[in-house]
Amino acid sequence: MRGPTALLAILHLPVAGALAAGCFQDPDTVQHLDYPRGELSTSMVEFGSAEQGASVSRTIWLQNQGDLPMGLSDVSLGTDDRSENFSFSLSTSDMECPEGSGDTGAAFSKGFVSDSGGGGEETGSTTPGETGSPDDTPEGVLAVLDPECRVPIHINFSPVALGELYGSLILQTATEKLGENATGDPEYFSDPTHAKRIVYLKGEGERGIPNIQVSPRRYDYGHLWSGTEEQAYISIKNTGDGDLTVQEPYLDGCSDEFEITAMGDEGAYAVLEPGISTYVEITYAPEDTDATSCVLVIESDDEDSPSIEVDLDANSGSDPDNRPPTVVIRDPGVGYQHDGLGTLDLELNIFDINQPADSLYCRVKSMVLAEGASVAHCEAEDESGHIYVSVDPEDVGVGIDTIKVQVTDASEIISYASISVLWNAAFPESDDDGDGWGDENDQDEDGNYDCDDLNAATYPYAAEVADGSDNDCDGVIDEGTDSYDDDGDSFTEDADDCNDHDGEIYPGAWEYADDKDNDCDGTIDEGTSLYDDDGDGYTDMDGDCADDDPDIHPTAVEYCDGVDNDCNGLRDYSDGCIEINSDPYIVGGINMQQTACEPDDAIMVSVFCYDADGQSLDYAWSGDEGLVIEPLTGSPTVTVNCPEPSGEGQLYGLYVVCTDEDGNAVWDFDDISVYPTNKLYIKYTVIVREEGGCTTGALAPALSLAWLALVGAAVRRRRRA
Repeated sequence: MRGPTALLAILHLPVAGALAAGCFQDPDTVQHLDYPRGELSTSMVEFGSAEQGASVSRTIWLQNQGDLPMGLSDVSLGTDDRSENFSFSLSTSDMECPEGSGDTGAAFSKGFVSDSGGGGEETGSTTPGETGSPDDTPEGVLAVLDPECRVPIHINFSPVALGELYGSLILQTATEKLGENATGDPEYFSDPTHAKRIVYLKGEGERGIPNIQVSPRRYDYGHLWSGTEEQAYISIKNTGDGDLTVQEPYLDGCSDEFEITAMGDEGAYAVLEPGISTYVEITYAPEDTDATSCVLVIESDDEDSPSIEVDLDANSGSDPDNRPPTVVIRDPGVGYQHDGLGTLDLELNIFDINQPADSLYCRVKSMVLAEGASVAHCEAEDESGHIYVSVDPEDVGVGIDTIKVQVTDASEIISYASISVLWNAAFPESDDDGDGWGDENDQDEDGNYDCDDLNAATYPYAAEVADGSDNDCDGVIDEGTDSYDDDGDSFTEDADDCNDHDGEIYPGAWEYADDKDNDCDGTIDEGTSLYDDDGDGYTDMDGDCADDDPDIHPTAVEYCDGVDNDCNGLRDYSDGCIEINSDPYIVGGINMQQTACEPDDAIMVSVFCYDADGQSLDYAWSGDEGLVIEPLTGSPTVTVNCPEPSGEGQLYGLYVVCTDEDGNAVWDFDDISVYPTNKLYIKYTVIVREEGGCTTGALAPALSLAWLALVGAAVRRRRRA
């Protein structure tokens, strides 16, 4: 111990010593000091995920918030949990103390750390000086913290297993043990109400394997027209548990109509952390309506898929989202008789919900006299689709004719409207419905006649409408309408065929990996190698060997269950599996709000029991006679009411059993120190005088020093049943 060399000295003299000194002056000052109170910066350290072979570090601080020096006697990892994934060390050089620490009148100024740390790691030596050195360190103590001093504890997570991993760090404080003949006072003290503290540790062990998921693998821009453009967005996501390095995507075999116009956030590529996604934006601006295609190439360090190609198509095939255009001949009407050499003026309206009307392709055809040849162009001048177009009689001839207006959209879907016209000719006598066509008795030279002379909407080459009639007299009813099966797959639009121009698309069809909704259920390619059917982030093409089970994929944890969980071709013990029927384990032991109490104190006590199976856990608590525990079963947290101890103090045992649904059980116990009333929550009393003065008697710690010295010896244990 230090000698009384400071301006203020604290006297710890026994009564006999004071009397022998013959000094009976009044004391100058009486101080009441709080015993040490160790406070941690956190009780739960989360490391997040780390790859096997990698390490993640965190630092916590232990601070003495009492008035007396605190002895840190032991820091250790839990032995009954998974603490083999963690390690720790104490740092001498990082000890922090307030300026002037140790000069406040208390002759307890150690504040150093010894050179043997926890976790089997060397922590270095201390620096000799005012805060002491290892040579001054009392045997069995790791550190002595002056009031307000704090010491860092560095904790490392280096997973040797996979999945969620829990461990614990246990800290113990202690009072210096004095010999039987010792006359001085302890140089350091324990935290009387919390001698043991538990820090929970949590991390997740990963294999560190990246996996690239690109979606979609094929993109169809549909049918566009010159002067328009459309963007395709291709998502790139890392669904593995290691960093994924992605090279800058590029286009291959593409015309100038395709261009990469954006890449990720601010164009940043390179490394994608697990679960992070980015995108590529490709703009298509057609120069014409000709079919074209392109390939986007994405390269990465995914060993299974180092290069992925995304097919881009435009103006080819059919567009399932397309709706056919509409055309209406507003004037003239059916059975129009045109005399003379002047032009036939038609008033039209064309419309398409998918594209502007002025982008539609429109032609006027003479179906009979000109044998289906175009006799006029009818493109709209603006998006209103209102058109006036003229037909020259010289391009047609004389006689009965069907004028058909044909409108084609960018998806090559055609719609029709028609009227019958008598070019400088008379109505036949057999025409009963006024459409200009007679019955079979008045056939034209090609054998055409009105197959239903009571319906003005029915005549040769008329536009077919969904009315149950053979409007164009070709022997087929309603072809080209929503009530007709145009692609021969036995389904119509009225029967929920979502694309009646593709025979492989209809309700209930087999789904193919073709970027089409073959079965018309609103989902594309489900059940194929291109679709993640179980939602685990992997498709068959990504190496998912069981795409109907979300627990089986390339980065899954391998369990001892007879299944290749991680799809690496190895099963169970040959792949270092984890027992699926694992026992639960208790992390760190029983955690007490206080490790010591007085009668009628109610303290919270809890236990953290973890089961890797994820099963529900049940808890059963018990204790030595006298302890009142509420509740006794079901909860990991209970309230313990401290009883009246016998004699100078008593240790009471507390027990807990944790059981999973399979009946696997684990148990633990600990002691609560119970002191008589007014024997625990006391202060250490010292008498301070000016140097050269003296005191009238012994220091008066209200027997506190003697009491704490009996923590380990005088507090006796009750015999358990």
